[in-house]
Amino acid sequence: MEIRLKDVRESRNVSQKDVAQHIGVSQQFISRVERGTKDMSFSLATEIADYLNVSLDELAGRQKPEINPKTES
Repeated sequence: MEIRLKDVRESRNVSQKDVAQHIGVSQQFISRVERGTKDMSFSLATEIADYLNVSLDELAGRQKPEINPKTES
């Protein structure tokens, strides 16, 4: 899964250090997550999403699914 942490974080003018301090990890951990060399737990992702005021879907780079009209039989 592609994590869009860097894009979201930078769009809100928040540093890696700020995110790291808020969730209790090192700045290096955040850097590794952004580079895709480290995975993070669901609970950390939730904390980051809350801190950055975004949904987990947005943080994960997911887009809203298209709504398909119901077909009649």
